[in-house]
Amino acid sequence: MRKRLIIFIILIILAAVAAYKIIVHIKSKDSLLTVSGRVEASEIELAARVSGRLESVLIEDGMIVKKGASVALIEDAELQSKRRELINRIDEINERLGAAELDLDYTVNSVDHSIDEARKALSVAEARLKQAEANRENAGRDYKRYSNLLEKEVISKQRYDNVRLAYEISGEEVHVALKEVERARVSLMKAEDSKKLVKAKERELLALRKSIGQLKEGLQQIEIQISYARINAPSDGVILKKVSEPGEVVTPGGVIGVMINPEDIHIRTYVPEKYIGKIKLNMQADVFNDAYPDKPFGGNVCYISDKAEFTPKEVQSYEERVKQVFAVKVCFPQKEDSASKNKSPYEVFKKGMPVDVRFGIKTG
Repeated sequence: MRKRLIIFIILIILAAVAAYKIIVHIKSKDSLLTVSGRVEASEIELAARVSGRLESVLIEDGMIVKKGASVALIEDAELQSKRRELINRIDEINERLGAAELDLDYTVNSVDHSIDEARKALSVAEARLKQAEANRENAGRDYKRYSNLLEKEVISKQRYDNVRLAYEISGEEVHVALKEVERARVSLMKAEDSKKLVKAKERELLALRKSIGQLKEGLQQIEIQISYARINAPSDGVILKKVSEPGEVVTPGGVIGVMINPEDIHIRTYVPEKYIGKIKLNMQADVFNDAYPDKPFGGNVCYISDKAEFTPKEVQSYEERVKQVFAVKVCFPQKEDSASKNKSPYEVFKKGMPVDVRFGIKTG
């Protein structure tokens, strides 16, 4: 009797095990597609934009940094020296520029005054010449008339000599007036030629202003390089790796450290070829991790590769491995409270962490 009871119990246990396996088999046919994946994030290299020796490095692995925070300082004594030199040269040329502007104003006024005086002198000389020519013409008529009278013995020789002398003097006055006009014209030409001096001083002034402009551009470039000596974080993030140490000499592009933006994390996984046709953009996916195995984080498909590739060695799936898979990326909303004690995926997931991704696609 006792043996029968034992046999009966054993049969019941075997039946239960068989039933369990059947149920699991049925469920496995109706189970959802689950694949493994890895947490990724775009790395941001904190690189130098100018060459120099690192004065200090203000970051450590795992440090949280804010946008605009200084992460490293490059010695800028040489750049500061160049900056002071340019400022001194600009000040010096500004002084020369001020003096040149005053000199130009004085020269312009002086030239204008000289031209005005020369024109007035020419007008006076021309008026005198005109008067002298009129006097000579009158004296010529008198001389001719008195010459006829002298031939007729109407006037005395002394009277005639006075008229002749007046005529000769009027001729000399015309000659002198002509010389004055010539001198006045030469003076006017010289005064007008002085305008070339004004143009020369204007060109000199323009050259000084151009020099100041070039120096200011150089100063601006130096100040930009000085600003580059302070390397700042481009966004909020976490330092993934410190690369350089104080005292090292860096060149443009030299990496000081690597950071990631926690809100830029995403999951990269690989979907077997036979299921990729069922995966669509914005499709919801649940992401599991070991810290919260029973409380998935919800995400959405944000990228589907258009090329198949061989399954990466580190990827394992719940079903038999296949040769061809497609890369799929799952992203998370910027602001989302998950079911895991109101924690967001950005607080839980870390770059490189392995996870499982479940899609709403039946594998059975």
